[in-house]
Amino acid sequence: MNNFKFSNILFIFACCLPLFGCGNDSSSEEDTLDTIEVGEQIRILNNVKFDEDNLFFDDFTNGVDYDNWIIGSGAWGNGNGGVVPDNVFYTDDGVLLLRGNGLHYTKGEVKGLGMLKDGRNTGAALISKFLTGPGRYEIKMKPLGRLGACTAFWTYNNITDPNGGENLNHEIDIEMPGGKNDGIISFKNVLNTNYITESFSTSKDVNYESITSDAIYFNDGNFHTFGFDWYTNPGLIVYFCDGIVTAVSDVFIPDLLSRLWLGVWFPNNAGFVGESLFETDYMQVDWVKYLPFDESQPFTEQDASISVNAALEREYPSSPVSYPEINLISNGDFEYVSSHPQDGYGWNYSRLNTEDKEVSEVCYASHDGYQDSYGASIKEGGYLTMNIDSCYEGYEYTLSFKAKSSGSDSNAVINFVGASSSRAIESKTINITSSEWETYTLDVKAPIDSYSIRLEFYNKESISTLQVDNVELVRK
Repeated sequence: MNNFKFSNILFIFACCLPLFGCGNDSSSEEDTLDTIEVGEQIRILNNVKFDEDNLFFDDFTNGVDYDNWIIGSGAWGNGNGGVVPDNVFYTDDGVLLLRGNGLHYTKGEVKGLGMLKDGRNTGAALISKFLTGPGRYEIKMKPLGRLGACTAFWTYNNITDPNGGENLNHEIDIEMPGGKNDGIISFKNVLNTNYITESFSTSKDVNYESITSDAIYFNDGNFHTFGFDWYTNPGLIVYFCDGIVTAVSDVFIPDLLSRLWLGVWFPNNAGFVGESLFETDYMQVDWVKYLPFDESQPFTEQDASISVNAALEREYPSSPVSYPEINLISNGDFEYVSSHPQDGYGWNYSRLNTEDKEVSEVCYASHDGYQDSYGASIKEGGYLTMNIDSCYEGYEYTLSFKAKSSGSDSNAVINFVGASSSRAIESKTINITSSEWETYTLDVKAPIDSYSIRLEFYNKESISTLQVDNVELVRK
C-alpha cells in the first residue's frame, strides 16, 4: 500500500494489547467454529492475523498530512453547504478539529459549496489517498455534540452502472447521533450500517447502555474509541466502541477496495440526525488507525472514486490553533441583527399569553445592547427564549449574560427538559434588578432524564424594560 505512515514502535505495542488479539491463536482454537458476540471484548477471528507491516496510524501531531489525506471541498447531498477546507483545523497537541456550522450560523466567514452558500450547514471531511480493504478501523474522537450534524467514520467505494442499473455502493458506516430507529435521536445511540448497493444494506441502531449497563452519552466531553473489523471470509462486520463489541452484521458485506473517510456533514433529513439548530461546534479527532488483515481476507481490486473535489495543498491548515470555547447559545451577542434582521437565528421573540401588544413592541433586538452594541429588549409581557439540544443528565454548565432592568420583576430562567415533553423537569431562576449593566452567572447541573435546555428571559411589569446581551452557556 502506498503513502502509508508507518510506526514500528506501535507495531510492538499493539501486539501486547488484548484489544488487537495479537498472538491469540492456539491449536485448540484453530479448528473450532469462531463466533463474536455483542458485549464481549473486541478480538479478531481465529485463523485471521493482522498485516502489521502495513499499519496506518495518524495522530495529527503535525497537522493534516497532504501525502495521506484529501481534504474534501464540494457539495455533498441536498439542502446543505457541503464540506469545505475552511472548516479543518488542528491544535498544537495534535487534535484534528472539524467544524460544523448549523442553521444559526451568521458570521459569513465560511462560504458553502452546496445549495446553501452563506456558510450554514457546512461541514468538513478527510478522505484517504490510499485504498483500504478488510481489516480493523479505529478512531478516537469526540463527536460534534449537537443534533442535525452527522459525525461519521466510514469506508466507501461507489461504482456507477453504465447501463443505468443500480450502482454498487460498498460502504461501512459509524454515525452519530443515533436513535432514528428508536424514535428519540440522541448521543446515547450510534448508527452502524453496511451496504453493497444503494438499496441493499443493514443498519443497527446501537444503544451502548443496553449492552454494557454504562449510561454514556457520547457527547459527554470525553474521547471515545469507535471502530469496526471488516472481514470477507467469512463475510462479517464487527462494530465496537471503547473495546466492547456493539453490533455484528453478516449480511451485505462489502468486498471492494475502498477509501477511508471521516468528517461531519449535514443531512437534509431531520428524521436521520435531527435539525441543526445551533451556530458552530466541532468534531475532535485524537487519532485514526487502520490495520489490514492478512491474505486470509480476500477483496476485489477496484479504485475508489471521490465524490467531492480535493482541496489545494495551500488550503490545508498550516499552523495549529487553540481549542475553541464552544458557546452553546446561538448568536448570544445579537450582532446577527446587523446583517440578518429577518430571523432570530436561534432566538425566539414572543410574548406571554397575557400580553395583547404585538411581539415587535414587547420583545425585539436593537442597537440598545451593552456598550451600544446590539442586544435584546424585553418590555411588558415580552418573552425571549432559546432551545439547546443534547444536554443530558449530569452535564454541568455555566450560564452568563449581561443585563439591566428598570423594574423588579425581570427574570432569566434555565429549564431542563425531557425527551418527550416541553415541560421543565427542573428550573433555576435569576432575578435581574440592577438598573445598570451587570454580569450575571449561574452554575447548573442537568438532572436525571434531561435531554435539552430551554433558556427564558421575560419581564412582567408594564412600565419597565429588561435588556440582555452577551449570553453564554458553556460546558464545565
